[in-house]
Amino acid sequence: MSTEPSYGGGAMKRNDRFKVVDQVIIQIFKWICIVTFAAIMVLVTANVLLRYIPITSINWYSEIVELCFAWMIFYGAAAVWIARGHFSAGDWIGKRLKKPRVRATYHLLVEIISFVFIAIFFWYSRELFNRSIEVTESLQFPKKVIYSCMPISSAVMVLYSIKFIILGIIDIVKPEKVEEKAKQA
Repeated sequence: MSTEPSYGGGAMKRNDRFKVVDQVIIQIFKWICIVTFAAIMVLVTANVLLRYIPITSINWYSEIVELCFAWMIFYGAAAVWIARGHFSAGDWIGKRLKKPRVRATYHLLVEIISFVFIAIFFWYSRELFNRSIEVTESLQFPKKVIYSCMPISSAVMVLYSIKFIILGIIDIVKPEKVEEKAKQA
């Protein structure tokens, strides 16, 4: 039995499509994280080994590690955001609120605060990306490549925050759906 609210046949089909889109985006971000983590492990291991067995120098490795760390962190954060897996300091408060409408209002407030934060982050990361003209020292690739993960991941997080706010408003308007979801969880 589905834990999602039912608003009729058409809405359920749209909801299923949204779930598919969510999963596709999460999988893309997940694989970016896996590949970048593997690259970091290989490069750091190679760098350590090449210090003891000096066959060649990989002085450029730090530029790739910097890119991989940035991409892993920001795309990973976006994937966790989509799945609503980020720790929230307000989780313990929401669990203590007994009335579904009050709980939904509280969660909506948390979503709005999160949205404001991530919207500001998106704005400034976009500015950083647009103003960046630097290139890396060894490989000479644009720093924009490294910085690109910030506006992309934060744009995704902004869009999902809007989705979560809309769902929060629905939870306030129809608190019985929140109660059903709580009982099924």
